[in-house]
Amino acid sequence: MVEANYIQEKMAEIQKSEELSNIMGKLLSGKPGYKAVIEKKIIQVRCPGNCGMIFESPVKFCPECGSKIEWPKKE
Repeated sequence: MVEANYIQEKMAEIQKSEELSNIMGKLLSGKPGYKAVIEKKIIQVRCPGNCGMIFESPVKFCPECGSKIEWPKKE
C-alpha cells in the first residue's frame, strides 16, 4: 500500500513542474506559456468553547478544551 504522504509529495512535485504549467496554460487559454492563477482559500474556524482557539487544518476536537469543532460543509 502506498503511503498518503508519498502521493501528496508526488502531486505537489507534478503541480510545480513547468511542463505541466505550460500544458495547462495552452489548454485553458490556447496560448503556450499562459500562467493560470490558482487560488487557495484558507478556511479558519474558531473553537466554540471557552478557549477561542483558531484552526486552519481540519481537526475534530479542540486539543485545548476538548470542544467539538464544526467545519463548513464542502460544496
